[in-house]
Amino acid sequence: MTTEDEWSVPAQWCAKAEPFRGRNTVRAREIPAGATAKLAAVLARYRPRVWDWLEVPPQGEFGAAVAAAKGYIQAPDAPVTPLAAAVVWALADYDLRHREDERTHMRECFLDSWIQRHGPVFTAETVVWSRGIVVDRRRSGEGWLAAVLELAAPDDPNLIGFDYLAQSLRAHLADIPDDEYQAVVQRLSELRADPGTVWARLACTYLVPDQQDWLEVDLAADGQGPRSRARTMLSSCLTTENQLHRFLEVTGPPVYSPDSQRYSMLTQVGPAVLPMITQQFDWSAGNNWTEDIKMLSGVLSHAPTDAAYQALLNRIDNKHVAAALDKASARYPRRAMRLLSRQAAELATPLVVRTLRLHTAAYPDLVTEYAVAEALPLLESTKRLPDADAAALPPALTGEPPKKTPKPPKWLVPNLLPQLRLRAADTVLPETAATRFITMLIASGSDNDHPGIDEVSAVVEPAALAEFTWAIFDAWQLAAYPAKNGWVLHALALTGNDDTARRLVPYINAWPGKSGSARAVEGLRVLAAIGGEIALMHLHAIAGKTKYDSLRTEAEKQVAAIAERLGLGEEELADRVVPHLGLSADSTLRLNYGPREFEVGLDHELRPSISAGGRSLRSMPKPAAADDPELAPVAYQSFRDFAKELKAVTTDQLRRFEAAMVDGRRWRAPAQRTMIIEHPVLGQLARRLVWAIFATDGTVTGSFRVDQDGTLADIDDERLELPADAHVGIAHPLHLGDDLERWREVFTDYELLQPFEQLERPVYRFTPQEAASNELPRFVDRRVPTGKLYGLRQRGWELGYSALSRRFGVNRQVIVSVSPGIQGGYSYEAEEQVIVSVQCGGGEFGELDALTASELLRQLERLAA
Repeated sequence: MTTEDEWSVPAQWCAKAEPFRGRNTVRAREIPAGATAKLAAVLARYRPRVWDWLEVPPQGEFGAAVAAAKGYIQAPDAPVTPLAAAVVWALADYDLRHREDERTHMRECFLDSWIQRHGPVFTAETVVWSRGIVVDRRRSGEGWLAAVLELAAPDDPNLIGFDYLAQSLRAHLADIPDDEYQAVVQRLSELRADPGTVWARLACTYLVPDQQDWLEVDLAADGQGPRSRARTMLSSCLTTENQLHRFLEVTGPPVYSPDSQRYSMLTQVGPAVLPMITQQFDWSAGNNWTEDIKMLSGVLSHAPTDAAYQALLNRIDNKHVAAALDKASARYPRRAMRLLSRQAAELATPLVVRTLRLHTAAYPDLVTEYAVAEALPLLESTKRLPDADAAALPPALTGEPPKKTPKPPKWLVPNLLPQLRLRAADTVLPETAATRFITMLIASGSDNDHPGIDEVSAVVEPAALAEFTWAIFDAWQLAAYPAKNGWVLHALALTGNDDTARRLVPYINAWPGKSGSARAVEGLRVLAAIGGEIALMHLHAIAGKTKYDSLRTEAEKQVAAIAERLGLGEEELADRVVPHLGLSADSTLRLNYGPREFEVGLDHELRPSISAGGRSLRSMPKPAAADDPELAPVAYQSFRDFAKELKAVTTDQLRRFEAAMVDGRRWRAPAQRTMIIEHPVLGQLARRLVWAIFATDGTVTGSFRVDQDGTLADIDDERLELPADAHVGIAHPLHLGDDLERWREVFTDYELLQPFEQLERPVYRFTPQEAASNELPRFVDRRVPTGKLYGLRQRGWELGYSALSRRFGVNRQVIVSVSPGIQGGYSYEAEEQVIVSVQCGGGEFGELDALTASELLRQLERLAA
């Protein structure tokens, strides 16, 4: 048995590390034939701009080098000094600073030509000089920008980006013959003395990292100054723990550097680098830098330390980290058992507990010795019911399985799932049968479900089936939704119930904002497949409220399909899908705790009211020790679900009813009674409003309210019977005329609180001048909070960059232009907008009917208040 504390370096790390002569086998890129000819073609392409820059009088000691550089541009195969070649390289590289692909090709052309035409000593000196050249853009006397050459100060490391030119040369130097290499070392040692600048010394040390005495001198130098890329590149030269500590004192950990530097430190210094890797991992995970997270978590999964494993465990909610943690647990199962169990006992988060259970299932023999005692209760299985006899099972579970049977994924352990209890029995499917049922779910799809699904569904309790597949979904989301396991959502569609719909909706709403739009769209199809009032209510709400276009489109598609199947219009379907929330016809819900029973109703604000034994309670009591241990928790959770859904329903229906009043929606009298008055929630809402009766030409012929017993009463409080062909709607103050004040008195006498402004709703009118125009100057130059504009989308307005608009009928559209413009909620969006104009396209404002005009002006006045 191998110890879990031994440090070993994976072979792939050496291949990914930067070249180090004598330490790894990384080979340099092969230099193609005709390299100088390729460079000549590159220089011909960029010659005009570089030549113009060389015409600018150089700064300092570049006079001779600039003259030689002009000759080098015209004939790159002619003799040239390293400094002149470096000047041309620096200007060409500067010209391509924003075109990385071209820059990489050009870099290869320069380096290949130098090595092939002039040899490694010349090339090494050229690369060193390139480190000291500063290209700065300045405005000339004629006013145009030009590139100006300067030599960096002696104590300036002078490197902003990573020096890929030096990295490529270092790879070549690591693989040349010894005599050539020694000549390079000799010349670089001279350059360390002359020019002897910081930038020259650091470049020399980087190019030949086996010269460790140079590195020791550079690390020991005083006055190192601020962190720079030139210093952090020395990280790939480190070979000892002392060098590492000094390096970190001088520069701190490398930041924004290639992974090759980290691999160099890991392979050359060893486990002493791990604390730095752990620190960088925490930083990258905190900033959600995906590529760094992948690389660093992969490294930590190989690290034989508690700190490395704990760092991964602390970020287990990241899918890339979770994958690395899984590998670490397989490499170090004892450490994993010890640290997982400790974290599970301390925090008891679902993901950690589930990971511990999965690890326990894989390594049951390690539990006794390595799991902490406090975590053992988390590993205890709930009391299992006895397995059903084979005779009670359907043939799909007892017959010979197909030869090609899919296997459950690694993240799904069948014996950790809830039991599948049989209908009207105290027995459950055996584990082998439950596992086979999982394979049936995996083999099913939207067009071809496994025939055994129906057989199992016929013998298993529906609630148990729904809980079983939700547990599968839960495991899937804890595993970060592996893409190959999309069958999980289809399993919910096959077996889900109202509870499934309730649980799934928050995920559907959240997924598009987390790169999960396709998953969210599939989730909508699950809701449609589940059906029922809860699923349909949420489907309709998502269609009207979501800010994600893909989600809205699919939700509207599903709603339209359901409406067509039922032969209903969109608004009729919206009435039909409002859930009863378990309320009886008298709008009450009874919850049983065993020795205690509670009655839940709706108060005047359509919030839950609770009573017990004729006494009102402020809140629903939590289950007590004397309550039934099975009934009470279920009843308490039922109340919590009821309260949450009631709030969602009332919020949505208040918006719909107010829109129905404004938009002039009409119901036939029988439909109003069955879908609204007799509905336990909508009926309470209807009782707090005044309704109008409309003739076929739209004129108002009467008005009424809905009494507490569901009967109708007119303005004189006389009982009213409506004919079956009567059309009714929610009355607007403009519909009530002289009866408006009398209705106010009635509602005051009966102490009826209205759910939104109806009887007290102000009425607005255009001035004669406005009515005869297609513009509303009264709103121009008013300031509007930008956030208010987004709220108008729920009232039928569409938002563009510089305007919001709404159609009124087929031919008219009101357009409100604003400045500086709407930016979709981004951080740089202005907090306020100024109304530039309000215009009516397709006619004059006076052509709008009185109710439409009043509501338009009301919205604009509230917007600009």
